[in-house]
Amino acid sequence: MLSLLLWRRARSLRNRVAFFTPYEWARNSVFGLAGLGLLYGLYCGFLRLLAYLATVPLIGNLLLWKLTSMLMLTTLGMVVISSLLTSLSIIYYSYDLKFLMKVPVSLTTIFIDKSLESIFFSSWMIGLILVPYVLAMMKVNGLGWGFFAAFVVLMAPFLLLAAAVGVAFTVVVLYLFPSSRTRDVIWVMSSLSMTMVYGLVRFSKPERLIRPDALRVVADYLNFLQAPTAPVLPSWWITKALISLSSGQYEAFATYAALLFAAAAVFYGGLVWLAGKLYFQGYSGAQEGPLRRRPVVIEPLPEARWLPGAAGILFWRERVAFFRDVKHWSQIFLILGLIFVYLFSIQRMPTDNADIRRLVSFLNIGTAGFVIAALGLRFTFPSISLEGKSWWVLAAAPVTPREIMRQKLVFSLVPMSTIALILGASANHLLRADAFTAYLSLGSLLVITWAICAMGVGFGALFPMFTVENIHQIESSVGGFVYMAACLFYIGANIMVLSWPMKMHFEELYGRTHAWDSHLMALCAGAWIVVNAFAFTVPWLLGRRALESYEVH
Repeated sequence: MLSLLLWRRARSLRNRVAFFTPYEWARNSVFGLAGLGLLYGLYCGFLRLLAYLATVPLIGNLLLWKLTSMLMLTTLGMVVISSLLTSLSIIYYSYDLKFLMKVPVSLTTIFIDKSLESIFFSSWMIGLILVPYVLAMMKVNGLGWGFFAAFVVLMAPFLLLAAAVGVAFTVVVLYLFPSSRTRDVIWVMSSLSMTMVYGLVRFSKPERLIRPDALRVVADYLNFLQAPTAPVLPSWWITKALISLSSGQYEAFATYAALLFAAAAVFYGGLVWLAGKLYFQGYSGAQEGPLRRRPVVIEPLPEARWLPGAAGILFWRERVAFFRDVKHWSQIFLILGLIFVYLFSIQRMPTDNADIRRLVSFLNIGTAGFVIAALGLRFTFPSISLEGKSWWVLAAAPVTPREIMRQKLVFSLVPMSTIALILGASANHLLRADAFTAYLSLGSLLVITWAICAMGVGFGALFPMFTVENIHQIESSVGGFVYMAACLFYIGANIMVLSWPMKMHFEELYGRTHAWDSHLMALCAGAWIVVNAFAFTVPWLLGRRALESYEVH
C-alpha cells in the first residue's frame, strides 16, 4: 500500500505540472532561473573563500576540511530543528490525515508516507545550500565528478538520519503527553533549540580558521584543526568519508559510508517500529481541543480608544489571535537569540580603526536590513494567508481590503521598528560611530524597515495562500521568494544611493575642500525618494487590487 500512496503523490505532481498555464510556466521558469542565479552567487562566494584558505602555507588543506566539518555539524543541527517544526505539522495535522485514517491502510504505512514527506520538506533546502560549497571544494582541490556523485549518495542517509531524530522526538513527546497543548511545548522547545544553535555556532569562533593569532601558540592552532569535530555524530562520518575519498583512501571511504547507511537504516527502522506502537495514540490526543479555564467576558476593547472605527476592532483581533498562537510568540526566543548573536558578532569584529568603524556602521544598513527582511518573511508576509479558510468572514464583513491591509501593516510596524532601533542603535554604540554615520544608518534602517513591512503585506496580498497546511509552505512559496528577492534588491538600491553621501563624508574627514556637491546630493535625494516610493506603493497597490478581486471558493 505504500507504493500506492507514493504513486498518488507522483500523479498529483504530474497533474499539477500538466495543467500549468502559460503564465505559470513563464513565472516558474523565471523564478527557477533566479534560484539558479542565487546558487551560482553562493558558489562564487564559497569559491573565493576556499581559494583563499587553500593558499595558506602548510595548513591550507586542514583549513578546508575543518570548515567542511563545521558546516556539516551546523547542517545536522539545522535539519534536526527543522524536522521538529515540520514533522509536527505534517505527521499530526496534515489536512489529508482524516481521509487516510479511514481508508484500509495500516498505520505504519501512513506513518512512513507522512514521515518521508516530513523528512523531505525539512531537509531539501538545507541540503541544497551545500551543493555550491561542494562544487567550490571540487574546483579548489581539483576533484572529479565522482566526488560529487559520492557526496550526493552520502547526503541521502545523512539527511535522513538528521531529520529522523526530530521525527522520533515528536512521536515520543506526543505519545507521552497526548494533548493539543503539547504542540505548544514543542514549538517553544524548537525555538529554544534554534536559539542555542545560533549561539553555539557563534561562540565556536569560526574566525579562528583564518586568524591563527587568535590562539595562543601554533601548536594549539594545529590541534584545533586536526581534532575531530563531534566524532560520534553523522556530520563527522560524512566529512571523514569525503576526506578519505579525496585522498584516495577508498577502504576508509567505504567504511564511513557503510556506517552512515547502516545507522540511517537502523534508526529509521526503529522509528517505524516505535511509531507502530505510539503513533495512533499521539495522533488521537493531538486532535483534542484545549480546555477553556475561564469564562468569556465581554470587555471594552482597549484599541478602540486610540484607533477609530473598524481599525480598532481589527487591531484587537490581530493582537488576540497572535498571542493565542504559541507558534508566533514562541518565536520571541529566536528573535532574542538572533539579536544577541548579531550584536555579539559586531562586538567581536576587529575594528581598531575609526574609518573601518564608520564603514561597518554604514554597511550595517544592509546586514540589519536583511535580518528585518527575514523576520518579515516569517511574520509580515504570511499575515494575510494565515487567515486561512476563515478569510470569507473578513470578506463578508463591512471592511475593505485596504483597511485589512492597513491594520496588518500597523500591527507589524511596531515590533519590527523596535527591532530595527535595537540593531541600529546598539551597533552604532558598539562601533562608536560618528554622529553623521550613526544618524544616516539608523534613519535609513528605519525607513527600510517600514518599506519592508509594506512590501510584506503587499506581496502577501498579491500571493495569498488560504489553503496551506502550515506557515512553512507560505514562506517557501513563489510569493515568499519574490518578496525576499524584492527586499534584497531594494536594500541594495538603498545602499548604492546612500553610498554617495557617505563617500562625501569620508572625503570631508580626509580634508578635501568642497567635498559636498549640492547637485550630486540633490540627485541622491531624488533617487532615494523614487526607490522608497516605488517600494512603498507598487507592491501595496498590486496586492490590494489582487485582494479586492479575490473570490472566496
